Amino acid sequence: MITEAKARDFSFYQETDLKLITGKVIDEARLPLIGVSVRIKGGTGGSISNAEGEFSIGVRSNRDSIQFSFVGYKTQTISANVTGPVTVQLLPDNKRDLDDVAVVGYGTQKKVSVTGSLSSISVREMEKTSTPSLSNAIAGKLPGIITRQASGEPGGDAAQVYIRGLSTFGSNGPLVLIDGVERNMNQINAQEIESFTILKDASATAIYGVRGANGVILINTKRGESGKPRITYRGEVAGLTALRLPEYINGGQYASLMNEALINSNQSPRWTPEELRKFYDGSDPYLYPNSNWTEAVLKRNTWQTINNLTVTGGSEIIKYYTNVGFTLQDGLYQQDPNNKFNTNANIKRYNFRSNVDINLSKSLTMQLSLGGIISTGNYPGFGMSDIFASMKVISPIAYPVRNPDGTPGGASTYIGWNPWGRVTQSGYATQDGSTLQSTFGAKWDLSSFTTKGLSIRGLFAYDRNSQTTNARPKAFEVKRYLGQDPLTGKDLYSAAFREEQPLGYSIGSAGNRLMYTELQLNYDRNFGRHDVTAMLLFNQNENVNLTASSSILNIPQRRQGVAGRATYGYNNRYFAELNFGYNGSENFPPGKRYGFFPSFSAGWVISNEDFWKIPAVSSLKIRASHGKVGNDQISGSRFLFLSTIRTQGQSYLFGPGQEALYGMEENAIGNQNVTWETADKNNIGLDLGLFKNILTLQVDVFSEKRQNILLQRRTVPAAAGFFPWSIPFGNLGIIKNKGIDALLEVKHTTSSGLFYSFRGNFTFARNTIIENDEALKRFSYLSEKGLRLGQSFAFVSDGFFQSQQEIETSPRQTFSQVRVGDVKYKDINGDGVIDSFDQIPAGYSRLPEMSFGFGSTFSFKNFDVSVYFTGAARTSVFLSGSSMWPFFDGLGVNNVMTEYYDNRWTPTSRDALYPAIDVGNNPNNFLNSTVWMRNGNYLRLRNAEIGYTLGKGLSNRMGLKNLRLFVNGMNLATWDHIKVMDPESNDGTGAYPLQRSVNFGFQIDFK
Repeated sequence: MITEAKARDFSFYQETDLKLITGKVIDEARLPLIGVSVRIKGGTGGSISNAEGEFSIGVRSNRDSIQFSFVGYKTQTISANVTGPVTVQLLPDNKRDLDDVAVVGYGTQKKVSVTGSLSSISVREMEKTSTPSLSNAIAGKLPGIITRQASGEPGGDAAQVYIRGLSTFGSNGPLVLIDGVERNMNQINAQEIESFTILKDASATAIYGVRGANGVILINTKRGESGKPRITYRGEVAGLTALRLPEYINGGQYASLMNEALINSNQSPRWTPEELRKFYDGSDPYLYPNSNWTEAVLKRNTWQTINNLTVTGGSEIIKYYTNVGFTLQDGLYQQDPNNKFNTNANIKRYNFRSNVDINLSKSLTMQLSLGGIISTGNYPGFGMSDIFASMKVISPIAYPVRNPDGTPGGASTYIGWNPWGRVTQSGYATQDGSTLQSTFGAKWDLSSFTTKGLSIRGLFAYDRNSQTTNARPKAFEVKRYLGQDPLTGKDLYSAAFREEQPLGYSIGSAGNRLMYTELQLNYDRNFGRHDVTAMLLFNQNENVNLTASSSILNIPQRRQGVAGRATYGYNNRYFAELNFGYNGSENFPPGKRYGFFPSFSAGWVISNEDFWKIPAVSSLKIRASHGKVGNDQISGSRFLFLSTIRTQGQSYLFGPGQEALYGMEENAIGNQNVTWETADKNNIGLDLGLFKNILTLQVDVFSEKRQNILLQRRTVPAAAGFFPWSIPFGNLGIIKNKGIDALLEVKHTTSSGLFYSFRGNFTFARNTIIENDEALKRFSYLSEKGLRLGQSFAFVSDGFFQSQQEIETSPRQTFSQVRVGDVKYKDINGDGVIDSFDQIPAGYSRLPEMSFGFGSTFSFKNFDVSVYFTGAARTSVFLSGSSMWPFFDGLGVNNVMTEYYDNRWTPTSRDALYPAIDVGNNPNNFLNSTVWMRNGNYLRLRNAEIGYTLGKGLSNRMGLKNLRLFVNGMNLATWDHIKVMDPESNDGTGAYPLQRSVNFGFQIDFK
C-alpha cells in the first residue's frame, strides 16, 4: 500500500477530479504513431501513445494545453477544451531529427550524434514476411547483412546471417543480443520486437571486445505503455507450396539411358524394345517399375499459422507488456494413412513474454522480464539428408515404391534405402525444447544525490535451455517381388533381405545454463552547446553445458571484462566518440586471457553549419571510425593451450591369440600462445537527407584486416610423425575484407493523402586470404592466397571430344581412358598433360559477395500495398554428385535428373551442356569442373502485401478499436540461371525445398 507521504515522492497525478481526454496520433501518412509523448504543457502528468497511436490523459481544467512530441516530428499543442476522441496529426520536422534516438551498444544515443555504422529495420517491415524464423524476415532488407537460406524444412529453415560477409576461416556469425543477453533470434516472433539494429564497424562493436569482430545484432523487445489495458490479436494462416521439387527421369527414359551407356561402351543393350515399352506404359508396374520418388516422398502443398495475443498497459508507476504466441509449420513429407503415428515433419512453438517496468520513486526504476519458448517437433525416422540421399541414389526402375502386398519395394543392394520406406515406414522422432529467459534490471538516477546526469544501472539474467530427442526407429521388411506363379497366380517374393522390426527407442538430450551480470555507470550532461556522455560497464557471464560428454566440456565457459564509452558533441555539429572493451575468456592461457580493444570515431554535421545555404539538402553528415575488435570463437575445442594424452591410442596385435593391446598417444599438442583473433576495422560513412528529408541516403565504405586467425598447421610434413588430429594449432591466418553498403529511402505524402515510399539497400563485401599457412604450391595459380574464402578450384572445360582424332591430338587426360562425348579440359600449364595441376580458381564462393533489396509501399485512405524484391550476385553453384553424375555407383544405380538427361551429349546433340553417358563412374567426367558450375545470381520477389483497415465507424459498430485485414506472400517469383533447384541451395542437387507462401491474416485491437 502506498502511503500519502510516499505518493508525494512519485509526483504523479491522482486520477480523481480529472477530465479524461482520448484520441489518436497519426503521422504524415495517416498511420498510427507509436510512443508519442502526450503531456500537460507546464505540468508533470502525461502518457504515451500505444501501438495503435491511441492515447488518454487526464486534465484538471479546460484551460490546460496538451502537448504532443515525437522524435523527428514537429511538436503540436491543442487545447484541453475538447469533447470526444480527437485525432492529432504530427508532421515531420528535420530540426527534430537532432533528438531522434538510435540503439547502440549497451544503450542509446541521439541519432545525430552517432558516428559509428549501424542499420535498423522496423517491425512492420519484418511482419510482411510470414516465417517462423526471424533470420528469413531480414533477408535483403538491411545494408550490411548477407544471408542464405539453404533449406525449408520446419525447424531447420533458418538462414545463415553474416554482417559484411566473411572475414575468418572459423566462426563468422554475429553476436546476437536480445534485451542485452546473448540469445537465439530465431526463437522469437517479430510481434515481440520493439527495435532491431545491427552494429557494423569498430566504433559500434569495440565495446564488445573479444565478441565484436563479426558484428552485433541488437534486438529489444517491447515494453509496457501507460493507459488502460490494450489487447491486440494478430492471426495468420498461410498455404505453402514447394518450390523446385527435384525432377528425375521416368523408368522408360532410365532404361533407355542404360542401353545408351552400353552402346557407348561397345556392349549389347540391357533392355529389349518390348521391355522398354513396359517401363514406359506401366503395363507391368511391379516387374518393370516406373517409380516417381519425388511424388512418393514429397507433397507440393502444406500450411502454417502464426498467432500472437498482446496485452499492454499500466500507469505512471507500473507498466506491463505481455505476449503469448503460437506458431505451427507443417512439412512436405508424404504419410502412410495406415500408420498409427505421424511421420511428417512439423514444428509447434509456444512463445510467452512478460516485461514489467516499475517506477519505485522518481529516481529509481526496476525492470523484470520473463520469456518462455516451448517447442515440439516431429520428424520421420530418417533425417532429411538420408531421405534425399536415397532419392538421388535409387533409380526409378530399381523396384516399385510398394510391392503388391503393400510392403516397401526392395532389392539385395542398398537394403533399406527405399525413399518412401525411409519417410513413412521407418518410425519417427520427436524433439521437445524448452527455453526460460529471465532478466532483472534496475536503474537509479543519481542526479539529486551527486551530479546531474549521473545514473547507475544493473542487470542480471538467467537463461536455461534444454532439448530432448526421442527416436522411435523402425526397420521395415525388405524383399524383392519376383512375379506370379504361372500355375497358381500367387505372388512370389525373394527371401527377406531384412526382417521387419518393432519400433525401437533411444533418447538424446542437450541443455545449457547461462548467467549474465552487468553493472553500468552512465553520465549524460549538456553544458550549453556542449553535450557530454560517458559510460563505464562491468559484465560477466557463465555458460554451462549441462549434458556435456566429458568433464572438460562440462567446465563452465566464462567471460569477464569492462567496457567504456565517452562522447562529445558541440552545437550539434561536431562529434567525437571513444569506445573500448577490455575483456577476455578462460579459454586462453593464464596471464594471456584479457585484451584491450579500442576504437575512435568522429562525425561532422555539415548541414548544421551557419554557412550552409543549400535548402534542398536538409541534412548532411560525414562519419569516420577506426578501431580494433576481437573474436574468441576460434575453435570447437576448448583449452587449446593444454596438451592431452589418449590412453586408448593405436593398437597392436601381440601373442599367439593376436590380442589387441592399446598404447598411449598424443591426442592434442597445446599451444601456450593461443589467443583470440583481432580485427582492425576502418569505416567512412555519409548520411544525406534531401528535400526536407523526403529522400535519405546512407553510404558506408569499410575495410578490415583480420589477424591471428586460428589454424591447424598445414606445413607440418607427414615425416614429422604427428597424427593428423594432433597437429598443433596456431594464430597464423590473415584475411582482408572490404566493401560498401548503402541504404536509399524515399517517403512522401501528397496533398491528396497518398503516401508512398521506396526503400533500397545494397551490400558488397569481398574478402582476400593473405595467409593460411599452406605449403608452397608447384604453380602459383594453385595457391589459395589472394583468393576468396570458399573459393572453388575446378578444371576448365573446353567442350566435349567430338571425334577420336580430336582425342589423339589433344593433351593427354590422365584420369581415365577418354571417349568421344567426354569432357575435354584445358591444359592450364601447357605441359601436354591434364592432371591435378590444371585446376584453377573458378567462379565465386557460395556465399554471395553482393546482396541487395528494394521495394515500395503505397497507402491511400484505408488501403495499403507493398512489394519487395531481394537478390544476390557474384556467387556460384556446382550441380554435381548423385543424380547429376549418372551411374556414379554403377550401371543402373543412381537416379538421374531431367536436367542431365535433356542436355547430355549424344551424336545428334553435340552442343550439349553435359558429357555423354557411361556405364559407371567416369573419373574423367565426374570432376569438379566448369561443366557443372552455374551462375548463382538471382532476383526474388521476396514479399508483397495488400491490406485494408476498417473505418472507425464500422470498427466501433463491431465493438473493436481497429481491424486490419491483409494478405501477403513470400517467395512469389524467382529469376535465376539454375532453374532445377533453388539458387540459395548448397552445392549438389538440392535438398528440402523452400516454399512459396500465400498468407491471410488479420489484426484486431479490442476496446
